[in-house]
Amino acid sequence: MSTITIPLPDEDFQFLSDWTQQQGTTVAEFFAREVRNLRQHLQAPLHPDLKRATGILVPDLEGESAHLDHLDRKHA
Repeated sequence: MSTITIPLPDEDFQFLSDWTQQQGTTVAEFFAREVRNLRQHLQAPLHPDLKRATGILVPDLEGESAHLDHLDRKHA
């Protein structure tokens, strides 16, 4: 297991310490849980609906001009 040191302003550390105590945990357990949740979230596969939608929007498309062109064609 690795250990890190995170500099925090005293006021923020006191708040975090008080809050985690109220939650029945510790500052270290809080950070460990949050990092684990982040890792699991980022490593999870995309939902199939989201995967299907990937690529619908072209990254270099200029939205406003494309919309105005569409309106011109629609109302021509």
